[in-house]
Amino acid sequence: MIQLNKNYSLPERLTEFIPIKIASVGGAGLNALDRIILDGLERADVVAINTDVQSLTSSVATRKVQLGRSVSRGLGAGGDPEVGYQAALESADEIREALADTDVIFICSGLGGGTGSGAAPYVAQAAREAGALVIAFVTLPFAFEGKRRNAQAREALARISEFAHAVVCFENDRMADLIAPQAGIHQAFAMADITISQSVRSIVNLVHRPGLIRIGFDDLLSALRTRNSRCLFGYGESDSDNRAHDALTQALKNPLMDRGRMLADSTHVLVQVAGGPGMTLSEVEILMQELGRHVSDQTQILFGAVVDGRLGDRLGVTIISSLSAEEDAVLLQTPPAPSNATSSPACEHYEPVTPQPELQSEEPAVESVPVEEPVPADEPMAAEALPAATPLSTETPLIPTRNGEPEHLISKPHEKSTSWKEEKAFTEKPAPPAKQEVLQFEPVTRGRFEKSEPTIIEGEDLDVPTYLRKNVKVK
Repeated sequence: MIQLNKNYSLPERLTEFIPIKIASVGGAGLNALDRIILDGLERADVVAINTDVQSLTSSVATRKVQLGRSVSRGLGAGGDPEVGYQAALESADEIREALADTDVIFICSGLGGGTGSGAAPYVAQAAREAGALVIAFVTLPFAFEGKRRNAQAREALARISEFAHAVVCFENDRMADLIAPQAGIHQAFAMADITISQSVRSIVNLVHRPGLIRIGFDDLLSALRTRNSRCLFGYGESDSDNRAHDALTQALKNPLMDRGRMLADSTHVLVQVAGGPGMTLSEVEILMQELGRHVSDQTQILFGAVVDGRLGDRLGVTIISSLSAEEDAVLLQTPPAPSNATSSPACEHYEPVTPQPELQSEEPAVESVPVEEPVPADEPMAAEALPAATPLSTETPLIPTRNGEPEHLISKPHEKSTSWKEEKAFTEKPAPPAKQEVLQFEPVTRGRFEKSEPTIIEGEDLDVPTYLRKNVKVK
């Protein structure tokens, strides 16, 4: 009983000594901060930092810092990161004062614009110099917003990673996968704000909320201790009959998790399961067993469990981990290869593997080299002429080798004429396939419909006569 009382009272006393502050930089970060405040945030201070006076006035944040009064004169940075950086330098003292006396600082910003790309790295530097744990939540623009804006966002992301202990990067292109295709464009932009709000509030509750198995500030540091790391975050909540499975599925569905595949290379994974008084041990076991399929045997799992009566019948799971910069470059650059400048070397490794070496290796095996000069309709005959060509392959052992391909091109022109004549002696049976190949080219001639767009229904061109589409022989 004495140990039980200590477990319940000790976290409540420790949470008083972990001050947390959330700072937004730029217009997009300010939108995310307003969402966090409106969704409900406990025991954390907020500060809005921006160059635009109008957006600061409309914000619900209690503390506001205007950047660059003489540089921007109350307007935005105009999409120029240099203007945003100069505005931050002008208001450096106000920034340091707003970030003082804090152990954990969350920085919310949208990259690609002027204030976010220019001032956010400076704010991260000031927060780290103040001795706080800095976690940055940033968004990258859509691909259709232009190459320049995306390039500015990538440069700002690299600078923020130099000062922040962990970076949670939300790509708007991936956020769009969470909404229906028919949804409005405002929902696509709001999805990043909603996900950031879930992330920040989950981490704040994770540190402050007392629990049966408590996750402390030191556990959070262990999960995010990788230098220049990219943070993996997932949160899921469900009140269904199979709520443990559904909550974990929703958490892994987060674009940052890549459906759990990102966790395979993580060394530390922090997991907190929270539920009402009806949460059972079997539900926790089911959830952790399913999560164990996505992590390696060497991964250290930092587990916490919380019973909160305010959750009612809901069960929630929070997953936090991090990847080093090298692991993140390998995992995150493969799907969006065109968007990253660093992903081009990865593409160069894939190109030599899939092209024509495999096709060239098949040609000597089938002896289809003699068919390179004749009409493509003679290719089926080369397959039946294989028995006549096999004695030649036994005399020249260089045929199976790939290095011998140039020798085939020099030594086999004489064989082409003889083998082609021998093929004609046996072409009575292959003749029908040659005619069928001609029939396959007939649909290209579409008559009066030649200059009009084809009418394609279920993969069939209705402008082509039925007997040609169905390969029906007309008697």
